[in-house]
Amino acid sequence: MQYTTTLTPDEPIVVTIGNFDGIHRGHQRLMHELRVMAQALHCKPVLVTFTPHTLQVVRPDMHVYYLTTLDEKLELTRLYGGIADSIVIEFTPAVVAMSATEFMDVLRTQFTLKGLVVGENFSLGRNRMGDITFLQHYGREHQIAVQAVTLEEKAQTRISSTRIRSLVSEGEVTEANALLGHTVRLGSIVQHGDERGRLLGFPTANLRPEEHRLLPADGVYAVRVHLPEREKSDSSTSSIVYNGVANIGVRPTFNGKERLVEVHLLDVQLDLYDTYLVVEFIKRLRNEQRFAGIEALKAQIAADAQQARQLLQNYSTSNYSQ
Repeated sequence: MQYTTTLTPDEPIVVTIGNFDGIHRGHQRLMHELRVMAQALHCKPVLVTFTPHTLQVVRPDMHVYYLTTLDEKLELTRLYGGIADSIVIEFTPAVVAMSATEFMDVLRTQFTLKGLVVGENFSLGRNRMGDITFLQHYGREHQIAVQAVTLEEKAQTRISSTRIRSLVSEGEVTEANALLGHTVRLGSIVQHGDERGRLLGFPTANLRPEEHRLLPADGVYAVRVHLPEREKSDSSTSSIVYNGVANIGVRPTFNGKERLVEVHLLDVQLDLYDTYLVVEFIKRLRNEQRFAGIEALKAQIAADAQQARQLLQNYSTSNYSQ
């Protein structure tokens, strides 16, 4: 089993294991319990996750879309889960074939494993035989504390990455944000485009997300855009945040074919080419639509920008805090 990690073998650790796509409120609760156990056992709390997403290997016939890339997942784990260390396992057919005992034996022998925190419906290993009963028995045998956490619910419905992906694909980003406990976001490098937005008076940053990245439904969104502070010379990850409006779609007025994300910053003009930026989707404003001509399109973009400006004026990230 191949993996990358931030740890050394002799560090005592407690872990939680899973795909953790999106790092939603349920994941965050799990990570809170992990930190509590780590403090009690004088260990480091550690995220164990997989690359690629397990479904891409288990169901190669399925075109899997995910909420977060690996890098985004680890960053959100740090920001919202309070966990900085990780073990990222390369998920392969050989890992799929491992029994639950074999999988746990690798973790136990490669690392100083003292505890495990998982959701109450968690299972691992070939044929998913490593359920909570198995893990508790394994823990007693090898002096590993095991805790099963009740799944998080909202409005009597379990919070899950599957449910959130469905909401995002329908453009319901406000409800998705509530379940995530943070905003739906997209990180990408700004690509060179045809500069049509600039000619319309609304210059845009063009983003082409990677193949398996889930995007909200086509339409226009109020967004916040994080840009790195260019004057910094150190490795700080701090950023400047701007309000903006984004269009997702194929630009039907111009008979476009390629699905793009186009982001316009409100009330500021910057050269963003080749810059990595992060877009937070706050609210969907309208569907993408075809306009009769350029002037009608320009008038609608101006109205979209004004609506986004008013909506974002009093926006606070505390809207989604727990």
